[in-house]
Amino acid sequence: MKMNLLLVEDATIYLILFQQYFEKDFQVISAKTVSDAVNIVKDNDFQFDVVLLDLMTRGAFGLIRQIKKVERLAHVPIIVITASDDPKDKIQAFDFGAYDYITKPIIEDDVLKRVKDAAIYFQRIRELDKQRDLLMNSQNIDSLTQIYNLDTAKWLVNEKIAENPEAMKMLFLFKIEGIDEIYLEEGNACGDSLIKEIATFISTHFSNIDIIGRISHDTIIVFVLNQRSVEEALAKRTELLRLFEQKQMVNIPEEVTLAIGVASCQENTTYEKLYQEAYDRLYSKTTE
Repeated sequence: MKMNLLLVEDATIYLILFQQYFEKDFQVISAKTVSDAVNIVKDNDFQFDVVLLDLMTRGAFGLIRQIKKVERLAHVPIIVITASDDPKDKIQAFDFGAYDYITKPIIEDDVLKRVKDAAIYFQRIRELDKQRDLLMNSQNIDSLTQIYNLDTAKWLVNEKIAENPEAMKMLFLFKIEGIDEIYLEEGNACGDSLIKEIATFISTHFSNIDIIGRISHDTIIVFVLNQRSVEEALAKRTELLRLFEQKQMVNIPEEVTLAIGVASCQENTTYEKLYQEAYDRLYSKTTE
């Protein structure tokens, strides 16, 4: 499916040239004047992924401001193109909210790549906004424990990883063992009560900026960004196991135990990779 480009160019030769450049990848809506462009912008039927604007078009700066005032278009990348070599124009364009600045004469491959990259960026932003709106829905929460459910936890972790590829990333995997027997012998009410208590115990030992999710009936994960060191994470694991084994915070039966696996990575990774590493280390004392 083609992306949508609003092209504002008052020079006919460039208007035709740009339409030829972009027609393969974009649905191009063109305007020769700012007045025409404003009418298009005001039409709610039009949604653009990128705007290409000749800065020499009369009223160009006003058009940038007008676009930024329209809620559905406020974050659309605006790429200005101009024959001017005055640095003040460039500064002003960015001050008004331009995303990129291209000077003439243009190189076809360069301008095409920059416009496509900007449009893809905006599509990604829109997708993230949709996902965040979904996360505001109660469906993102596990009804029993009031922490994130599997799908939401995975999405949030992968988003944090993508935003911080070089940061230290830790995944704590908590496996509640013996809980199936409680469900069978004592019933759902007792099993649910224990799961809820254990989830609360885990949550209280992490920050509210950490991502905590129940990913199966007996498994909880906590994703921590910028943990200071592997040693610190292992020390936390040891302390949590000690506290749980004391059985002081809840009336936990002796047969219910907790195993904790810890995975770490300072490179780009995924939730799935961290989960598998943490699972493999449920009974290990290291993250190596």
